[in-house]
Amino acid sequence: MKATINCLPCIVRQAVEAAAHATDDPASQRAALSAALGVLSREDLDSTPMELGYAVHSTIARVTGCADPYAQIKRESNRDALAMYDQLTEAVAEAADPLLAAAKIAIAGNIMDFGALASFDTAATVATALGSDFAIGDFDDLRQRLAGAQHLLYLADNAGEVLFDRVFIEQMHDVEVTVALKSEPFINDATLADALAVGLDQVAELLTIRPGATSGNGFDQVWAEADIIIAKGQGNYEVFSQAQGPIFFLLIAKCPVIAQAIGVNQGDTILQSQASRRMGA
Repeated sequence: MKATINCLPCIVRQAVEAAAHATDDPASQRAALSAALGVLSREDLDSTPMELGYAVHSTIARVTGCADPYAQIKRESNRDALAMYDQLTEAVAEAADPLLAAAKIAIAGNIMDFGALASFDTAATVATALGSDFAIGDFDDLRQRLAGAQHLLYLADNAGEVLFDRVFIEQMHDVEVTVALKSEPFINDATLADALAVGLDQVAELLTIRPGATSGNGFDQVWAEADIIIAKGQGNYEVFSQAQGPIFFLLIAKCPVIAQAIGVNQGDTILQSQASRRMGA
């Protein structure tokens, strides 16, 4: 998915917030923003929004000397998610359809996105997700494919959210799962450290890939061998919406650009297969 003009205000807002998280020094903040805006002005809108964001956030990190402006926020997100683990697994165990409940919980976890939202209520989002239907729901197709799958590639999104992904993965019996995480800090996206913090390594193999990239570090081979690919969140939709493969996009449409691209309302929950997405295009 290519970036649009409407992506630029959001990326600039992210840059302002990242600079504020990176340093308390106003001069350093201004210098970082000036450099980031210069980079953004030279970037091509044929890039994905994540690629534009990565260029901007890398500049903020370089100028301020803070490699991970959202480090504390990610630790808090992981802590808050872990505090919900027993509640979430109990909800799955008590559900008439545990796999469906776990899928809804995983998508609800996508609300933990400091790139798109300044604040959110995770518990309320979970309750709403469990009690409502998907705006686009290809869950039956996902269940059928899972029944015969051997290898699944799970493209993770945010810190904290990866605990909700763990709850979902725990329902994927007899499937080898590999989770792809960011190889370096990017907003509050999950890195290897975040996955380890919520015990994701107990239920899946872990690998890392650069933000916005579609290959490297063994990712290509895992992609080629996957019977199912689950792409979590808006960022992975942006990067992989034109990719080939047995992909299922799981996300909350938190921004108007994404909502319009998918054809839903802002705030809707989505579980859409790549096959049905293309048939509806």
